[in-house]
Amino acid sequence: MTHGVLGIVACPMVDDNLVYSLAKDPEEKDIVIVENKNTSSITRKLDSKNIRYRIVPWSEITSYRMELDHSRYTLLIHMTDLGLHARPEVLKSTVEEIVTDMQPFVDAVGLYLGTCGNFDWNIPRWCEQRGFKPSAMFCDKNGNLCHDCVGINIAGGPKYKDLQMKYTGHLYVFPAMATNFDEFMNADSADSATTEASLTPEMREALGIEEGRDGYLRWLLGLGGYEHILRIDTGIGDRENFEKDLEKVAERTHLKIKDADEGWADLGPTDALYDQCKGFLVQ
Repeated sequence: MTHGVLGIVACPMVDDNLVYSLAKDPEEKDIVIVENKNTSSITRKLDSKNIRYRIVPWSEITSYRMELDHSRYTLLIHMTDLGLHARPEVLKSTVEEIVTDMQPFVDAVGLYLGTCGNFDWNIPRWCEQRGFKPSAMFCDKNGNLCHDCVGINIAGGPKYKDLQMKYTGHLYVFPAMATNFDEFMNADSADSATTEASLTPEMREALGIEEGRDGYLRWLLGLGGYEHILRIDTGIGDRENFEKDLEKVAERTHLKIKDADEGWADLGPTDALYDQCKGFLVQ
């Protein structure tokens, strides 16, 4: 049996990957989720798998009013704001602060997120340099970091470049992207809203920008030469609503749906990360 506390810092865009691993692992677990505004996605998915958990205020843990059980296999999950991907410097400082604050309470840390613009940001190396508990994040089979949620789901690294060369002008969508599309796009909402509000009717007509947020999004996608949505089906996530959510994205963007060839989706980094994290604990 596994003993110890595994801290998890996770982005909602890859909580499908975490829930998949938790459901696949038959070992009994004590799951504690830090209470914040970012927990609705993971709790909904854990509920759908009948996986039990507790939601606890962070202050209860840091004040030692609630003690995590190191004699059991315990996971302490701290969900981050999905919108941080649009602010790489804020994502970096936020995650590093969470990891630092976790240190007295955990035996290891798993990073269920990408670097999202911080391409030289190797969090496990950063932890090691500070004498922190062992940690791991998504990597391909050669140890290259998976830098974002697409890379995580196709086994990242050099394979991402191959995907871009084969499917140019495609918006890559996997189950969590379809489910969280509004939250993902809203990350830049403040900047986009300011720009959109500055457009006069004459400017809209001259540039061919339709009214509303979706109209502005369609214009941006057109500038980038996007014509298709590339469906990358990982086989995990909200299977019941994936197709419906994907159709909604296609309707809003006016892009045609295309399926990625078999073999692009790859859960190798997901399986490897969970096994590595759990391996840090006493078996």
